[in-house]
Amino acid sequence: MASWTAKWIWIDGTRDGGQGTKDEGLPRNFYLCARKAFDVPRDLQSAVLRITADARYVLFVNGQRIGNGPLRGWQHSWFYDTYDLTPHLRPGERNAIGVLVIQPGEANFQYPLGRGGLLAQLDMTTKRGRNITVGTDRTWKGMPHPAYDRRTPRISCQQGFVEHYDGTQEEGRGTGDWATAEFDDSKWQRAIELGKVGIAPWKKLVPRNIPFLTMEPVYPTRILLVRTVEPPAIVHSVDLRPNLIPGDRSSNPHGLTGLVLTVVRAPKAMEVRVRALGGIGFGARRARVNGEDATFDERGAILNLRKGENLVVFDVTRDWYHDWWFTTVWGAGRGARDTVEFVNPLGEEGSVWVTAGPFGSTSEEGFRAVWNAKSVNEIRTLRSKLRTIAFEHTASDHVFARIVLAEGTGDEGRGTRFENLEAICRPNDEVAVIYPPRKGDAELLIDFGRELVGFWEFESDAPKGTVLDFYGFEALHPTDDGGFEIQHTWGLNNVMRYIAKEGWQRYTSIVRRGFRYLILTIRFPQGEKRPVRIKTLRCLLNTYPYNERGEFLCDDWKLNEIWRMCRYTLRLCSEDTFVDCPAYEQTFWVGDARNEALIAYATYGGYELARRCWLLAGQSLWRSPLVESQVPSGWQDILTAWALLWVWACEEYYRYTGDEEFLREVYPFVTQQMRNIAQNFLRPDGLFEIEAWNMLDWAPMDTPRKGVVTHQNAMLVEAYRRAATMALWSGKTEDAKEFEALAQKVEDAINEHLWDEQKQAFVDAIHADGRRSNVFSVQTQTMVYLCDAVTDERRPVIRRYLYDKPEGFVWFGSPFALFFLLEAYAKDGEFQRILDIVRREWGAMIDYGATTAWETLTPRTRSHCHAWSAAPAYFLSTYVLGVRPKGGTRVMEYFIAPKPCDLKWAKGKFPIPIGTRDGGRGARRSKSWEGETPAEPREIEVRWERDERKFVLWFALPSSARAEIVLPPIVPEGASVSTKLVKGEATSPKFEANHWRIKVSEGSQGKIEASW
Repeated sequence: MASWTAKWIWIDGTRDGGQGTKDEGLPRNFYLCARKAFDVPRDLQSAVLRITADARYVLFVNGQRIGNGPLRGWQHSWFYDTYDLTPHLRPGERNAIGVLVIQPGEANFQYPLGRGGLLAQLDMTTKRGRNITVGTDRTWKGMPHPAYDRRTPRISCQQGFVEHYDGTQEEGRGTGDWATAEFDDSKWQRAIELGKVGIAPWKKLVPRNIPFLTMEPVYPTRILLVRTVEPPAIVHSVDLRPNLIPGDRSSNPHGLTGLVLTVVRAPKAMEVRVRALGGIGFGARRARVNGEDATFDERGAILNLRKGENLVVFDVTRDWYHDWWFTTVWGAGRGARDTVEFVNPLGEEGSVWVTAGPFGSTSEEGFRAVWNAKSVNEIRTLRSKLRTIAFEHTASDHVFARIVLAEGTGDEGRGTRFENLEAICRPNDEVAVIYPPRKGDAELLIDFGRELVGFWEFESDAPKGTVLDFYGFEALHPTDDGGFEIQHTWGLNNVMRYIAKEGWQRYTSIVRRGFRYLILTIRFPQGEKRPVRIKTLRCLLNTYPYNERGEFLCDDWKLNEIWRMCRYTLRLCSEDTFVDCPAYEQTFWVGDARNEALIAYATYGGYELARRCWLLAGQSLWRSPLVESQVPSGWQDILTAWALLWVWACEEYYRYTGDEEFLREVYPFVTQQMRNIAQNFLRPDGLFEIEAWNMLDWAPMDTPRKGVVTHQNAMLVEAYRRAATMALWSGKTEDAKEFEALAQKVEDAINEHLWDEQKQAFVDAIHADGRRSNVFSVQTQTMVYLCDAVTDERRPVIRRYLYDKPEGFVWFGSPFALFFLLEAYAKDGEFQRILDIVRREWGAMIDYGATTAWETLTPRTRSHCHAWSAAPAYFLSTYVLGVRPKGGTRVMEYFIAPKPCDLKWAKGKFPIPIGTRDGGRGARRSKSWEGETPAEPREIEVRWERDERKFVLWFALPSSARAEIVLPPIVPEGASVSTKLVKGEATSPKFEANHWRIKVSEGSQGKIEASW
């Protein structure tokens, strides 16, 4: 590959999103079109493009959308992508590359703040051996994309901005075909060169280390409802952060004390209802009108307005939060739009909203003066304490509010008229026709049949100015009257707006969204008679491109459905990292990912994705003493248990793969964290104490932010032991001794200081003031037991609590935490209990009609697709089918040890790492993904069946794997055991430690039969 000669580029004249000054490369919610036209030689042999951007890009070649990226990462080790453009270029002609760069201008949970920039280099080679390079430099052209509305709210605090696209802005603005060679870019700006490869903040460029994600078209399955609606009359949404937390563009939570004001002109004395999206108190804890307190009920605030001007003040004081958008919905229904008028209290240009603050407290004089003001004239005397919210920091509209709070017009029988509506569900050229209602807007409720994640795409014919509003959500719940209720995820603006140009048009979204159901609201221009025609409406399913290598089937149909549901859940939560959920967050939560990785190994063989995740997490140690909770992110946060689970995960990855290169890369991170803990967070008495987020489960455990938390002390013991194991694998015997000693030190401290003699259990915590917690949880006992952080004398005592919860003890609140209980059951050999819990908790999801596993154990959960809840796929494949790695050697060795429980048969495949590395085992890797030729797929295939006096097991091993077969304890010592091999070698059956055992060589295939 040729060396980099391209320059990082940007364009001049962008603004910082409303402050009126030149930017630092961080314009707010900014969309840059960059392009370059060039000639391609007739004898083109190959053309390879390397490209990256900060923060995101969409790549076009000759007007065709090719891909998007880059991978999420840290700016100091920034990823670039590589494309083979040979099939997409036209030899002997003028060609063009177009890049849409998206720069949010502020951080989120997927993006630590960098600065805007684009880097691309096309290296072409002719058949005669001539090399031609086209790279980003000052000859490239750029301009802000005028069709993307920059005045939109955030999707959520975890994600970027809502997507609004105005197709009418393409007309006459020179952007409709801007990525084609024929386009005239003479009026566009020339790019400015930021510098060569290696400039800050992108000091190191790293090639993409996983494949590109899927783009699999999925169509709706049915239309559930058509109705005519009217949206709420008035919606205001403003971003408070630039005013009340000035200068902060991170995702770190803050507390603030402040007020938001506006003036409302009423034509008469009247009562107006105001709702803050997300429920009472989400955006305002209290409100006043003309100095008098407003009243609140379950639907919001009630404002009593007098005729004329009314000073309305909201108290937006908060203790701790990430999202600073304040959204209010005023009135609802027909005719309300013209009832009131909003005016800036200071009479200034800009928005109609003004802030006061930030203040030190609500008792501060300035706060009280504004809060107690009774009139507009009085508030203007306090001008020095007030600041108008910039117009750029207000939303042009709020699609979520317009859809979610819309009301039916009451004439559904005569409202929206349509033809051939089911054509929306068909992947052909049929067209659905929707006519303008007599009044209001047309709304369609569409079911895609299963949870999805990806890019919305549609093709339609519409009158100019028609607004198409899209809203995706995850769940419908049945109601007692036979209908259904939509469950909205408050705080998630999972929406898109498209304003149509005239005629036929196709649009592919640039935002990835998770959903199952879609509401499409069509808002026709006033007086429009012509219908909207829809030919295509689909989702481009966008996930990690797993091969479905793992399989599991047994004689219990519900367990089979549970396994498939969990595997699919894992797929939807696999992007360029593991993520918690595809809709609400799309965030790489490190602790969630430990469990997700084990599930991925058993179902898909997702080793390469896990490898990337653990190294990416380790890189967060450049700024934090422990691995951060979610990475790479604008929220610098430590969730202690997650940092410890990362160590577990690194050890497990090597145990599964034997990837020596990974061990060399990750071991310095592991030692850095574990020594940081020993040096900075171990008390003299040996207990681990850290001020951090110390949760484990969505349950009422006592896990204070400051203090000693028992479950994570136990997890630290296990983390030190695993670090010691990794040290031995790395040949670092002194490190191993150090970590073993630290593990013993913490274990001793747990048993000396955290045991309660009266309760005969471990307390949840010791608070920072020395107060011992009065909360006892099964989670804490489980973690101490699982991590072997308990004395031999106490072990059977706390073991009982895992099977018979004592009165008053906290029980598990999430499938995530149940994973550790199931691990403890597996450690005890209580596999029937595992099946019982799986059937009860996950079977309830199947019975409810879920297509993916829920975040919590009830259907009224926040996320209806959450891979931290996909545990059964791991436990069924690992224990019922019976395949798990021995690990820790340079040879791929596995146990095949089925646990039949109450099942009669099971069969399946367990994926093992593909290829070789360092002469040992693991996933073979190259410096970049392009050109990688993986070895043949490899899975361990197992089938077993049994009756009252017989057990038969069939197996087939890949040529790189050997196994020890361990028959279940139902096969007695006196049984007759025979081995019949089709291929390979086997030892004679031997009865040891209450099991029959047979070792088989690499690539063996055959049958083992036992009868008694």
